[in-house]
Amino acid sequence: MKKFAIGLGISSALLMAGCSDSEETADIGVSESETKPEESTSEVTAEKETNEQEDAQLESPYQEIKDHFDSYELPEEGRLADSEFINAVEYENGYTFDQDTKAMVARIHLESGPAEPTEGQNTGVIMGWLQDASAIPTPENRTKGNAAGQVDPILNRLQQIKELNDFEPLEQWVIETENSLVKFDDIETEQERAKVYAEAYERLEKMSSLIQEP
Repeated sequence: MKKFAIGLGISSALLMAGCSDSEETADIGVSESETKPEESTSEVTAEKETNEQEDAQLESPYQEIKDHFDSYELPEEGRLADSEFINAVEYENGYTFDQDTKAMVARIHLESGPAEPTEGQNTGVIMGWLQDASAIPTPENRTKGNAAGQVDPILNRLQQIKELNDFEPLEQWVIETENSLVKFDDIETEQERAKVYAEAYERLEKMSSLIQEP
């Protein structure tokens, strides 16, 4: 009996980057400080928080998927009292999940293969596979040329996700990502391969960033 971590690139917390810079404007030559009432601190703070919330809103389907992941809870049934992993939740069927992100981090492989996840574990397994799929070389470090099979690990994970997933916005994202890569080996020019790979990498990184500590 062997226990395998599902990938080399899974981390317990991934933070999204990309907050937009706020723009400031200044009036030149005209002062209205004597005629305009000053805004109260509470009004300024409330306005700032509202703007930050609007900036943090993701486009579809990422926002729907993030909400779906954020609302997910690991099942209580089948938990083991102790785990050999730090900050982890381990189950009788051999699956182990990160306690904070709730994503799968490992599962036991028997001679007959791993056990099927329970229905309550499916979302956590999907989150783990998404993180694993995103653990690929950056566009700058990928294998150059027309070597076959460069995106096969991604396509394999996407197929596994489709078999477990029942959430429509994620299904839409998986199909679009899969369609962008399924003919990668047939692309004739290195320039076009680099473009397609970079776009897929960005999609995977953005999806992985949704799986983070609350």
